[in-house]
Amino acid sequence: MIDKIISFAKDWHQNNRDGHGFDHVFRVYKLAKLILQDYPTADEQIVLTAALLHDTYDDKLVNDVLAAKTKVADFLTTIGFTNQDAVFEIIDHLYFSSEIEGGKPVLTLEGNIVQDADRLDAIGAFGITRTLQYGFARQRKLYDPAIQPKTYQTKSTYHACDSTTLNHFYEKLFKLSDTLHTDTAKKMAIPRDKLMRDFVNAIESEYNDVYGN
Repeated sequence: MIDKIISFAKDWHQNNRDGHGFDHVFRVYKLAKLILQDYPTADEQIVLTAALLHDTYDDKLVNDVLAAKTKVADFLTTIGFTNQDAVFEIIDHLYFSSEIEGGKPVLTLEGNIVQDADRLDAIGAFGITRTLQYGFARQRKLYDPAIQPKTYQTKSTYHACDSTTLNHFYEKLFKLSDTLHTDTAKKMAIPRDKLMRDFVNAIESEYNDVYGN
C-alpha cells in the first residue's frame, strides 16, 4: 500500500518548483521513518501516509483546498486505506501558518512525528535551498535591510506578505527548532539551525561589505 501512496505523491508534486516538490515530500517521509525508530508505539502507517500526503492540499499551494482534499480522500478509498480521519487530522493541523491565528494545536504522537519531520526539512541545508527556491518562484527580493521582518496576525496576511526571502528566516525558520516535539528531531535540529543562522549572517555581512560603507 505504501508504494501506491508514494507513487500518488510523486505524480501529485511532479511539477512543483518552489521547494514543495516530491523531493521535499520524500525527505519528510524518510525523516519520519527515522524518528519512528525511537517511537515504536506510534502507528507507522498513519505517520508515513500523512508524511507523504502532507502538502497535497496546503492552501498556499492549491487554489481549491476542498477539491484537492477530496481527490486525496478518493484515492485513499480506492486503495482501501481505513485511517483517513487520523491522517487528515494530522495534515489539517500541521502548518506553521495555521498557528498564527489558532495557536499551537495539541497533536497525537503520530502528528508530532510528522510535524517534526516536515519542520526538519524546513531548516538546515535543504531548508536554505527550499527557501531560496520559494523566493525565486515568487520573485521576491533576496535581501533588503530597509525591509524589516514582520509579525503577522492572520494566516492570510502571512501568505500575502511582500517580504524578502531572508526575512523568512526571521519570521518563521529560526523559530522552528523551539517548536519540535521529539527528542530525535530536537537533536537533529541543532546543527541545522546553526547552519541557517551562519548562512543569514554571511549574507548580511557580505552585503554590508559592499553597501555598508
